[in-house]
Amino acid sequence: MEWIRRNPKRVAALTAVPVLVAIAITWSVFGHAGPPSAGRSLGAAPLAWPTTTPSSGLRAFPTSSSSATAEPTAIPDAALAPTDFGSSGLSGTGFASSLAKHRVVLTAGADVPLQGVGWRIPLADGARSGTVKGGAPSFRRAATTYGSPDYAQLYTYVGPDGSSVWCTITVDGKVTDHRVAKGPWGQVFCRG
Repeated sequence: MEWIRRNPKRVAALTAVPVLVAIAITWSVFGHAGPPSAGRSLGAAPLAWPTTTPSSGLRAFPTSSSSATAEPTAIPDAALAPTDFGSSGLSGTGFASSLAKHRVVLTAGADVPLQGVGWRIPLADGARSGTVKGGAPSFRRAATTYGSPDYAQLYTYVGPDGSSVWCTITVDGKVTDHRVAKGPWGQVFCRG
C-alpha cells in the first residue's frame, strides 16, 4: 500500500494497460464498420448485408385471391394525391386526437393575510406556476387548461395569528377539491 502512495504515476500507468488491452480487444471484435468479412463471423455464416438500393416506388400487395407468386403492381402517383376526400379513393385508418379544454379557478383565503401561496396549472394557457408572498387575506387565479384530471395544485398557509385558512379548486364550475385548516400556522394543499 505504501508503494502505491509513493508511486502514483506508475500505478496510473499499470492501471491503464489492462484498460487499453480491453479496448483493443473490443475494437477488434466489434469496432469495424462496413460489410462483415468471413474472418469476423467467428465460424458462423456471415451476416447479411444489403447489396442493392431498394426501389422508391410503392407496390400494391396481392389480394388473397391472387396467387402467392403474382408480381405486385405499381401504384400510380395520381392515386396517392389527396384530390378527392369523398367516398372514392383510398380508405384511411388515421385518427385525430386533442385534449379537452377546461376552465380552472384556484381560490384561497384566511381570516388574516396569507403568508404565502404557491400554485401550479401544468397545461394552462399563459403562466403555469407561481408564488405570492404575504399580503392579502385572499387569492384567486383563473386559467384555461387542457387534458385529464389533476389540472391544478394550490398550497397556502397562515402565520401565528391565523385561526382558519382554506383553498378551493373549481374545474368547469364544479368544485374538485376544498380543504380547511383551523388554528395558528394552518396550511392547506388542494389538488384537483
